[in-house]
Amino acid sequence: MSLKKRLMQLSNKVTQKGKNINDSIGKCTVEAQELTKEEVEMLMNFQYPRITSPAAEAMSKHFQEMYPDSLDDKVDEFIDWYSENMVKGNYTDIGQYRRPKEMRNFIEKMAVWYELRYPDYELKRILPCGGESLYKINDIMFKDNPYIKDLFDENSDVNFLDWDDFYNAKAFINSLTFEESFFLTKPWYDSCVSINDKSIIYLSTKGIITEAKDVEKDTDNKVKSEELIGLNIKEAVILLKEKGIELSKYNKLLEAISLYEKRVYQKEEMLNCVMYRIIERGGNRIGPRRAFLFAKEFNRNIDIPMMYGIDYSDPYLRNFANEYIKAGGSKKLECFVGYHSRSKDNQKLKTVILEEIFEFKNNYTPEEKQLHQCLANLLYNQIDQKELRKEKAKVLRLERKK
Repeated sequence: MSLKKRLMQLSNKVTQKGKNINDSIGKCTVEAQELTKEEVEMLMNFQYPRITSPAAEAMSKHFQEMYPDSLDDKVDEFIDWYSENMVKGNYTDIGQYRRPKEMRNFIEKMAVWYELRYPDYELKRILPCGGESLYKINDIMFKDNPYIKDLFDENSDVNFLDWDDFYNAKAFINSLTFEESFFLTKPWYDSCVSINDKSIIYLSTKGIITEAKDVEKDTDNKVKSEELIGLNIKEAVILLKEKGIELSKYNKLLEAISLYEKRVYQKEEMLNCVMYRIIERGGNRIGPRRAFLFAKEFNRNIDIPMMYGIDYSDPYLRNFANEYIKAGGSKKLECFVGYHSRSKDNQKLKTVILEEIFEFKNNYTPEEKQLHQCLANLLYNQIDQKELRKEKAKVLRLERKK
């Protein structure tokens, strides 16, 4: 049978799930067991054209959920974006080759720094994940460190030293080269732009117009220079369009906005990639927990570590889920099961809604037991003890009559 006919059969199998096009959006689903192994492979390998039918969108969404991209693939995609958008055309041939590699190395370096800041044994103490930790990072680095003992006199209390604060983000940044620290610089606008090459507009790093010259020459006197002062660059673009000023695709104002947005994306996605590498490097239990701490500190999406951290053999999985919920996470989060146990990157993974974990993990954490006990004590103290004894006596009399 020809490939075209095979694909037509497969398409019919999908579209029959929702014959009414108006009602099929979000409802057209395909059960995995309804497809043969060969059909699944065809779906995975075939390069689909850009179509927007409801059935195609449903099919695409279904298999994306069943076959998640590996986190390493996400890092590769970012490096490709960085090379194309931030390096190409801005450096020499040698620089265009070197800069993407430097970005990748920096992502790895930052991931390693976080591993040193929270070693496995320290992480097990902060977020238990199996195997009791016999060590504390503060004891190893300070209290039991011969160098520290020699440096401080007997009256000094090294217990006040905290490794988490000692080797914090600021210490890490201070240890970087100028080129590396540039990756963590807050996104900025270029200081000087023009409307149509005749005017000069000066911007703050946040894109506020601080000074404008000869705007009249670039706008046929439709806009005065002083009208732009104090506006954000995006507000200035809106004003120019309202005044009927044509802005070409490669206008310096628009280019400045585009470049700034790329810088924002670069930093945000770079930090996301650090989180991805922390998950991958740490394995099924340590990786997601360490990435969870990173996400909270650097304002990343805490859903990601939880989504990739479901391991049913983890005796403290419920504890991890509780920490995620307390940090503002959702019980409705759909997570991949056994991400680190897959044998290949495109292996189909089962998913589970996080609140289901609370159902099958019926053993309570020490923290929950303590809360339950506090609640029981509180209720007990609120009860009138005389009335309680009377009720107990009534119950005993009724039992004797039986």
